[in-house]
Amino acid sequence: MLKKWRVALVLLAIVALSMIIAACGGDTGDAGSSATKTTSTPQTSSDSAFSCVSGSIIASGSTALQPYVDAVSKKYTAKCSGAQIAVQPGGSKKGLSDAEAGTSQIGNSDVFADSTQGDLVDHQVAIVIFTMIVSPDVTAKDLTTQQLTDIYTGKVTNWKQVGGADEPIVVVSRPTSSGTRATFKKFVLNGQNESPAQAKALTSDSTGTVVQTIQQNKGAIGYAALGASQTAQKSGQVNILTIDGKEANADNVKSNAYKFWNIEHMYTKGEATGLSKAFLDYMFSSDADTIAEGLAFVKIKDVPQDIRDTHNK
Repeated sequence: MLKKWRVALVLLAIVALSMIIAACGGDTGDAGSSATKTTSTPQTSSDSAFSCVSGSIIASGSTALQPYVDAVSKKYTAKCSGAQIAVQPGGSKKGLSDAEAGTSQIGNSDVFADSTQGDLVDHQVAIVIFTMIVSPDVTAKDLTTQQLTDIYTGKVTNWKQVGGADEPIVVVSRPTSSGTRATFKKFVLNGQNESPAQAKALTSDSTGTVVQTIQQNKGAIGYAALGASQTAQKSGQVNILTIDGKEANADNVKSNAYKFWNIEHMYTKGEATGLSKAFLDYMFSSDADTIAEGLAFVKIKDVPQDIRDTHNK
């Protein structure tokens, strides 16, 4: 009888101990999770986590990338009140030189940094699609890359030479500091320089100025990012041309059937730290993805690596 009582007591002790261990196990798990959160302040951006970091930074450069970076920065600073992010234009070359000089913490660029800027670290954030745009009076709807080359090198000076009405072609040309111009030269002009006698050469790399100049000059042609071009076309300021019969859209970029596009870069001098790193991380959040789609940018992950490599050879 005594032996049976001893067995019963042992069993009761085991059950009690199991209950205590189970209760403590839940507490230990929660405490461990809390400890991992003390190094930063995790927030929720749609379904993506990001960190709020206080401070101020400048991101300067590409005017094509500016609307996207500006929109994402406003979203980030609305969630993180201690952060200040100034997004400034000036062109891709200025963005790269600013980052190199340390006057900007992030240099926005439509093009790769050159070999003299080897200490700059590349953060590829999106794909920008560019378009050819013309004033509303121009009747041409499609131009081949050869026709565009002839226009921008001064061989073709009247729209009737490329199937349009009899009116002079007014070429709107961006400054040499423009990454959009460099992209146009590489992927549309096949490396040739712009040299039309009838050009209106702009001194500032501003998409808004390009659109306004084309709208105000009959027979005008120029190039701009797809998002800005679509907005301008909807308001009747310009018309968008197809190139070699291909529309400027994400599907044609993903197959590289449409060539006038490039990778958007955000460069830092050395590895990104502090607010720069937190903001660059946020550029890959689902919030940023939604903004990219709304502004006609293509998410970098949506364009296969082999297509990107082939395009930039």
